[in-house]
Amino acid sequence: MDERLVSIIIPAHNALEYCKQCIHTVLIHSTAPYELILVDNGSNDGVADLFDSISGAKVIHTGNNLGFAGGVNQGITVATGHPLLLNSDTLVPEGWLDRLRNALLRDDHIGMVGPRSNCVSGPQLIDGLQLNSLEEINFFSQKLALANHEKCTPVRRLVGFCMLIRNSAVAEVGQFDESFGIGNYEDDDYCIRILRAGYELHIAEDAFVFHYGSRTFQEMGISGTNWETLLTNNAALFENKWQLSPHEQIDSYQQAHILVDKARQALASDDTKSAIRLYKEAIQLAPRYDIPYNDLATVVFQLGDVEAAFRYLQRAVTLNPANEDACSNLQEIGHILNREQEVMDFLSTHPRSEK
Repeated sequence: MDERLVSIIIPAHNALEYCKQCIHTVLIHSTAPYELILVDNGSNDGVADLFDSISGAKVIHTGNNLGFAGGVNQGITVATGHPLLLNSDTLVPEGWLDRLRNALLRDDHIGMVGPRSNCVSGPQLIDGLQLNSLEEINFFSQKLALANHEKCTPVRRLVGFCMLIRNSAVAEVGQFDESFGIGNYEDDDYCIRILRAGYELHIAEDAFVFHYGSRTFQEMGISGTNWETLLTNNAALFENKWQLSPHEQIDSYQQAHILVDKARQALASDDTKSAIRLYKEAIQLAPRYDIPYNDLATVVFQLGDVEAAFRYLQRAVTLNPANEDACSNLQEIGHILNREQEVMDFLSTHPRSEK
């Protein structure tokens, strides 16, 4: 096998127009050697026909939505090169594949690499980036590549919107955990498995991939409370599975703390939308960190969503009963909702102690 061969795996559930854009950029901006694997994850809006029309691609039709992990696993099963997972709501610029592949193959200890992006949680994010055309994406990508030529940053977490994985690492750790359902935290789970197998994770600082973000979830109608419930449930599944040591958590907490600071700065500038996004990214990075839950509760309360604020505060107190602000805020909102007794009972089962 050609050790430079990359298997680009694109799983998709609907979102036809985004799939068209993504595949177009892959075909015009990817260099050999690579193979294209398209996984139609139970689509019903024309994605199946689009995939079948792509000459030379390996196409898999699952028949129903297996979720991100399930769809990815279908692609990994038939991959003959290093698997590269790519969300269908991305646009890839010129030179993207060479940069990611070079970063992965630079050292045998590197098990997985990911690019920088405009829409991603954690240190891969280039914040405040506005790109409105493929020409602008290509121009920015070239500037980034020149400024950061062959520069890589070791991290403990990469996001699954675009991940290039060494095939020997896949052979060692196996496929993605499908118990995470339609999505969220299956990529965090895989990062832990790669790290514990002795490999490193790197950000390829000279590589960029544009990401629209969450288009598949939007197509499925998953937003608001449904989105929060999905995150909470999968976060609990992830935590219970791994019981991470403080050493394994430290990067996530540091990154989450930075996001909280940025969210507070956004609030100070009356940019509530950005603040909410940043708080939610902090929660996803460090689901056992109480501060972003408390802060986010304050924001959504001010926007009138008292029930959501109540839920966030319960989570904050559950994680850290010694958080006096969260306890006080929970009591205040309990009074507003006429749920004082429920709050008293809740606090009695979460006595204050050191976190």
